[in-house]
Amino acid sequence: MSAAIKLIHVAKRELRMDEDDYRALLLRAGGQSSAKALTPDGAQAVIEEMKRLGFKPVNRNGALTGPYAPKLVALWLSAWNLGVAHNRHERALIAFAERQTGISHLNWVRDQRDAAAVIEALKKWMARPVDKGGAGVEWPKAGDADGRANKVAVIAAQHRLLGLGERYVDSPAVRTGELDAIIAALGARIREAK
Repeated sequence: MSAAIKLIHVAKRELRMDEDDYRALLLRAGGQSSAKALTPDGAQAVIEEMKRLGFKPVNRNGALTGPYAPKLVALWLSAWNLGVAHNRHERALIAFAERQTGISHLNWVRDQRDAAAVIEALKKWMARPVDKGGAGVEWPKAGDADGRANKVAVIAAQHRLLGLGERYVDSPAVRTGELDAIIAALGARIREAK
């Protein structure tokens, strides 16, 4: 509960609320006139009201924590390793996602339709032909798409971008985690070539 109280105090300061307005908000949204007396649900209601008033909490460690963040970050890093995205930082992904959904932070993307909008926009961007700003990724069909198949599709596109003579063929001997290392190494070569 202390983390929620700290967040409420940060929001009070950032919203530049005077004491009377602050106490009125606590009472109206949380049912108590003191942050220490708030229940966990009351504290969450106060935080939500403060967000509605313009407070934008920042995760100090920079980690994205929303339910769709891991997949979105993985796709963004794939775009970066294909040379499509020019900034690998999560704040660039957050800005991209906001343009797709109108939601100002990925941690707040909770609806599957909003996440799908960002995912599909990223995939379409990477699938565009190279001369149209994409990387020509040939994504597997929806029924065949899993994390491994998507990584193999990224590696195959990287091979084409680098002019490697052979098409990448997946091997069961290569563990899924090793595919990330291959993508990163090929991505470094693509960025060097640009």
